[in-house]
Amino acid sequence: MLRICLVMVAGLAVTLLAAGPAAAEKVEVKGPHICCKLCVKVVGGILGKVDGVSDAACDIQAKTIAFTAKDKATVKAALKALTDGGFFGSATCDDKDVKIDVPAVKKGDKADKVAVQNVHVCCGMCQTAIKGIFKDATVTFTDPKGPQRTVRIEGTGLDRGEVIEALRKAGFNGSVEK
Repeated sequence: MLRICLVMVAGLAVTLLAAGPAAAEKVEVKGPHICCKLCVKVVGGILGKVDGVSDAACDIQAKTIAFTAKDKATVKAALKALTDGGFFGSATCDDKDVKIDVPAVKKGDKADKVAVQNVHVCCGMCQTAIKGIFKDATVTFTDPKGPQRTVRIEGTGLDRGEVIEALRKAGFNGSVEK
């Protein structure tokens, strides 16, 4: 009887060891605005607060963020944290495209002043990049709270949807004030 129990326990142990831990999710975000070591530090701080994220790394030259997530829910939480932190890009998980959930902004809503809150603007290079997106407008940065700012764009007939789309295309994210 003892031998049977030992054989069963040994068999169970081999089965559990062969199964190993659950596969970790390898995530890459391409295209976020990362221009300096402070941007890298901000990304690290954001992802460091998401339970289940490890091995976070940024490549300034390639404009990528890579990390490992313990499961799909962690992938979703980490991507939300990055977009809430003012970053945007296209994401893959284990080389499969992942949809990043951000609110759509309807195009056609025109204004001469558009404000976008919670945009990642940690340094002068971030400011220069955003000003370069809106060359024909006046761009100001207000409401400092850490590395996020409100970006105010003033021009003629600005389309709110096109403003946020242009920021996202350049690797930034935020929420348009109404």
